[in-house]
Formats: sequence, structure tokens, C-alpha cells
Amino acid sequence: QTPPTMLRSLLVLSLASSVAAFAPSSLSFRSSSALPSTSSIRPAVRTGVLNTQAKLAAIIFACDGVLVDSERDGHRVALNEAMKESGIKKGGKLLECSVEEYGKLLKARGEKSLMTVWKEMGWDGMDMDSAVKIYDRKNEIFQKMVKDGVLPIRPGVTQLIDEAIEAGIPLAVASSNTQKNVESIVAELGQVRASKMQIFAGGRVVNRKPSPDIYNLCKGTMGFDGSNAVVIEDDRDGLAAAKAAGMACVITKSTYTAGEDFKEADAVFDDLKSGSLDLEAISKMPLSMAGLNA
Repeated sequence: QTPPTMLRSLLVLSLASSVAAFAPSSLSFRSSSALPSTSSIRPAVRTGVLNTQAKLAAIIFACDGVLVDSERDGHRVALNEAMKESGIKKGGKLLECSVEEYGKLLKARGEKSLMTVWKEMGWDGMDMDSAVKIYDRKNEIFQKMVKDGVLPIRPGVTQLIDEAIEAGIPLAVASSNTQKNVESIVAELGQVRASKMQIFAGGRVVNRKPSPDIYNLCKGTMGFDGSNAVVIEDDRDGLAAAKAAGMACVITKSTYTAGEDFKEADAVFDDLKSGSLDLEAISKMPLSMAGLNA
């Protein structure tokens, strides 16, 4: 039999992997007022065709938070359903994770941190054994939600992808999420768009973002120079990973990342449909970095 200490370690690792597959590794709930305001920027007219002398080598999308705002409306909802099925209660009522509480869970790492959060929330019936089972079930529920098309694609995503395909620009998705989940979300883009996007998902590199490993893998596999590519991310870890890989990075803020510090980003927007963001603008971003990666 597996020794108790080893079993506990395996449970912690299992839960950590389950949480990490869907969560930014660091979040900040600082006021979004510190970020550049985009509300006064008028939407640009889409050009549809790239009109610059230098064509982008690639556009790389993150998945959760970029293609879909999945944390609040996907993973949290799935977690609540899994907890409901488990029958664990708080004060005589079934457990339910609010938007704010889920944000706290996203920041928790390791058994001690998780137990502290559970105690603060009053989840007295939660333990590591129950948590592993609940998160495994949560993943199944989330996958069904994606398959059923419950998670809407974020504004501007399909339009930008269509413009890039028309311009002949290679596309990819780079995510710490599982291969199965990323494939399911990409499939929601439609068959033609999905067929044009290479997927680099969790398990293909050892180090998660903010390590640049996943983006370096993109460069090596797709055969392009990072200085002529653009990454689209939603959190600081993704931004750090893109910059460490020598790429320009556009931030589209999501529910749990809106207050993070994005000062190194080449542009920050509420979504891909807002402001002056279009393929023409994105295509010029690597040119604005000339000399920075030398």
C-alpha cells in the first residue's frame, strides 16, 4: 500500500494540477483605474486585409481568459455544480462559491493555503480527499460545458482570427490548460478557424508561465522569429512569458485579471473588439520593438 505521507503528497499534487490547469498563478485585485483607460478610444474600422510591408510571423493566443472568459462563467460554475453533487454543506446549506471566493481559490497554492481559504469561507466539511474528487468532477462538468457551447467566445476574437487567416498569418493557441480542454474551446471557434490554429497545451513543457517555455516551443515548432510575432494574453504571468520569449504582447483583461499590472504590455484593452485594435495595429507592434530584443 502507498504510505500515508506519500498518499497525502499525491493528493496535494493532484489537486494542485487540477487547479493550476485553469488558474493564473498569481492574481491581484487592485483597482483597474491604474490601467490605461480604453473607454474613450473609438473602435477602429476593420481593414480585413493586412496592409503593411512586413507580414507577421505569427499571432499566438492564450486560451482561458482570451478566447473565453472561462474562470468566472465556466470553471466557477462547474465547481459549484460539482460541490452540489458532493453534498458538502456550509451552515446546513450546500456549498457554493461566489465570484469573490473563487478569486481567492485561484490564488491558493498547496494544501496549507487551500485549507486556510476553506476555513475563511466556512467550508468546514472540505478536506483534501473530497477536494480531489470534486475537482476531478468539476473538470468533467467544464468539458461538457465547453462541448455544449455554453461558454461564449470573447468579443473580437473570431474577427481577428478571420483577418489573420485572410492575410495568411500563422495562428496558434498556447495554454497551461489540458490538451482536451483547449481543443474543445478552439473547436467552438468553428471548423475552419480551428483547423488553422496549432495548439500548444499543458504537459508539453515542464515550466508553466511566467516561464517562456511554452512560447519558445511555439517558436521552435512553427519556425518563426519571436521578434516578428505577437502574443495575446489576459494576465501578468502570460505577459511575462511572452516578453521573456522576445515577443510583443497585447493584453485583453478578463474578470480576475483586470487589476493586474500590465505596464510592460504593448497594448491593454478590455477585449479584442475595443479601442483601436485591429490586425493592422497588431502587425505594427513587433516593428515598434525594433532593437529591444537585440
